[in-house]
Amino acid sequence: MRTVTRRAVLCRTCGLAVYRQMTSSTLITGWWGLFSLFVTPFVVLANVLGARAALRRLPEPYGAVRRPLDPGRRVLRRAPAMLILTPVALVALAVPVLLAVGLFAGDDETPATLSVGDCVRNEADWPEQRLTKVDCGSPQAQFRVTEAASCGPGDYLLHAGYASDSPGRTGSCVTRLQGR
Repeated sequence: MRTVTRRAVLCRTCGLAVYRQMTSSTLITGWWGLFSLFVTPFVVLANVLGARAALRRLPEPYGAVRRPLDPGRRVLRRAPAMLILTPVALVALAVPVLLAVGLFAGDDETPATLSVGDCVRNEADWPEQRLTKVDCGSPQAQFRVTEAASCGPGDYLLHAGYASDSPGRTGSCVTRLQGR
């Protein structure tokens, strides 16, 4: 970390040019240290408040031997500012967008309550469960709900969301229907 101060007798135009160049340099190089990462925003803020006030007190250019320095673009329109502001703007926009997506695109489907003996079809790949209750005589029926005590090695345990609200129920599993 280092601090750079320029002392010179400047007109307002030259002072503005030096201010903009130094602020742009700070925006690029000021972040490359652990301590600097936290100090740089305060340095930039101090420059905006302090140096800008000092610039207003400088005289307009007059009678100089050399042409005044070109102040160039405003600091916020320079590449270093865009390099810093673009990720900040993206993060600032991402938060409300993600919140909106979470609110409006949430999974509103509540799983069907299944009882022992019901037949179901899984619309997802195991171990994911997106079970739909179907008629046991339907060609779409893939599994039958059974008690957890009768689960075999090829059976799947049901997620708790599919369990009925029967008191004392310990769980269920699904057994593949014969021939399907």
